[in-house]
Amino acid sequence: MKTKFKYILIFLLFFTSLQTFATEIKVLKIYDGDSILAKINDNIFRIRLIGIDCFEGTNSNRASYQAQKYNLSQNEIVKGGNIAKNILKKELKNKKTTFEFQGIDKYNRALGIIYANNENINEKMLNTPYCKIYNYKAK
Repeated sequence: MKTKFKYILIFLLFFTSLQTFATEIKVLKIYDGDSILAKINDNIFRIRLIGIDCFEGTNSNRASYQAQKYNLSQNEIVKGGNIAKNILKKELKNKKTTFEFQGIDKYNRALGIIYANNENINEKMLNTPYCKIYNYKAK
């Protein structure tokens, strides 16, 4: 099933993107500051904003790791993660949203750049103190 998912995703995003710079999407859910659920051509995909890593919004091993890495408390990480999620919600609300496909990650999420009204949201999120540069590797 996962292999079928990858081929459908690659087909939809690659061939659609040949016609335009980015594929229009409908945002269904914001998971956190760097990942969303979106509908693309009648298919639903999890999308990870490439190049960024936002703070976690829940207490987890990842939040603990980020707290240690950035010399912050876990509460500061979680608070920042929730702020990042709210910023992303605000940036995408009631705007024409498009997606530029860059690959698939090890969790079978589509990796790429999100645009809202032609503005690069990945870059905008990096300009907050709650998201850091992250070199994400596609499969």
